[in-house]
Amino acid sequence: MKIIILGSGSAYGSPMIFNQWDKLNAGNPKNIRNRASLYMEIEGKKFVIDAGPEFRLELNQNNITDIDSVFITHGHYDHIASVPELSRACTSKAHAIEVWSSEETEKELKQSFGFMFNGAEKESAGIYWRRLPNLGKFISQGIEFQTFQVRHHKFHCSSFRYQDFAYITDWEEISQSGLEALQGLKLLIIECNNGLYPEKNGHSDLENVKRVINTIHPERVILTHLSCRVDYDDIQNSLPDNVELAYDGMTIEM
Repeated sequence: MKIIILGSGSAYGSPMIFNQWDKLNAGNPKNIRNRASLYMEIEGKKFVIDAGPEFRLELNQNNITDIDSVFITHGHYDHIASVPELSRACTSKAHAIEVWSSEETEKELKQSFGFMFNGAEKESAGIYWRRLPNLGKFISQGIEFQTFQVRHHKFHCSSFRYQDFAYITDWEEISQSGLEALQGLKLLIIECNNGLYPEKNGHSDLENVKRVINTIHPERVILTHLSCRVDYDDIQNSLPDNVELAYDGMTIEM
C-alpha cells in the first residue's frame, strides 16, 4: 500500500490568502500546505480522499495519472470544491470514477453541484455516485474498507480504515464505536487543525489527539489538516517519538 499526503493544510491553506503566514515560518517549505487530501494505492487500484480547491494541482504535482474512486468525508468547500473536475477526469481516462459519500454529505453535494446529478449535463457523465454507510464496511474497486463518522460542527465527517491504517479529518469528537473501529492500528493519520491552541471551532488540537492515542495506542501517528498556527518545526519538536506532522507530498509505504 502506498499513501501520499496530497494536502496537509486547513480550510484556509498556508500561506492564507494575501500571503498571510500567521505563526508559520515562511522559510520552511513544509509550512506551504494545500487543503487536506490523501491518495492511496492498494492492489493497483487508486483512491483519493477528498477533492478540495487544489485537487488538480495536487495530482499533477505528485505525478498521479489516474484514479478509480474518490471518498468524500463531508460537504465543506475545502473538501469538495473540485468534485466537478472528476467528470473531466472520466473523459480524459475514458472510464468511470466512483464517488462515495454519506447520505448527509450527498445532500451537500447536490446543493453545491446540482447540475452533476440531474442527468442532463455532460458534467455528470462517468460519475458513479455511491452511498457510504454511517458505520460499517463497504467495498470499492474490490477492496474492503471500514467507515464511521465523527462529529464536526453540526456536521458528520466520514472516516476511513483499510486493514491497519485509518484516516480521520475534521473532528471534535470521536464516539465509542469510532474508537472501537480504530483498535490495532499501525498508522493513524488524523486532523490536528488547532495544534497547541484549543478552540471550540469543530476541529481538534494536540491534547484531544493525545487522548485518542492513549486510548487506541496506534504504532505511528501523522497529524494533518494543519492551520497556520501549526508551525512545522515548533510543533514537531514537541511531539512524542511516534507522532509527526504531515507535509504536502509526504509518502508512506506500508
